[in-house]
Amino acid sequence: MANVERLTKRLEKMENWVSENSDGDTMANIHYLIKSVRQAGDMLQNEQQNFGNFKNLVFEWMKDREHGDDWNEWIKEKENAVQEQQTEEIPVQEEAEGGEEAVEAQEEE
Repeated sequence: MANVERLTKRLEKMENWVSENSDGDTMANIHYLIKSVRQAGDMLQNEQQNFGNFKNLVFEWMKDREHGDDWNEWIKEKENAVQEQQTEEIPVQEEAEGGEEAVEAQEEE
């Protein structure tokens, strides 16, 4: 029952807002924004579909020309290069520097 009362209050607030802002321009702006968001979503979906189609075409082309082995070798080389990279070591500080010590260290440099 509390949920129904809460939803009723929210609906009343929304109705009051609409009646206060129903000058036409505000609602037209909201409709324009909603339409723009929908169009952007549709465009994103189309781009994702196009990307998927292109990716499938590339892999089909690679398969037809038997470039799959070349691709696999290249990927293995990249994986090995990434695994061989070393991370830079940063010295560990025993204690945190105080504000004055940090300023003095900067001035000395």
